[in-house]
Amino acid sequence: MMIRKTVTFILVSLLSLSLFACDSNQEKHKKTLEEKLADSFSQSEETVKNRVNVIVKASEDKNYMLAMNELAILSASQINNHEQKLAIKLLMNQLRYTMEEEEIAAKTISPER
Repeated sequence: MMIRKTVTFILVSLLSLSLFACDSNQEKHKKTLEEKLADSFSQSEETVKNRVNVIVKASEDKNYMLAMNELAILSASQINNHEQKLAIKLLMNQLRYTMEEEEIAAKTISPER
């Protein structure tokens, strides 16, 4: 009986740790996309780097519309390499996905009120 409780405790602990790890991995993934964007434009002129900083700050502040608008402007400007295009595309996709999730969550909460 004691062994069963110990095994159950260990399994519950491992499950809790894995759920916590999943959540923090998702946040790390988002920050990694922002960092990739900043890194890919680190050698650009100052005005471009300033725009990238606005995008990163807006994304961190969950101002997704501003971040998406700035990313659209950045993508329409002259982009020199594949790394920059990919960084923009990945962050745009992540922001779009996050916005859709929040919209769905808001819709499911509002009918309950």
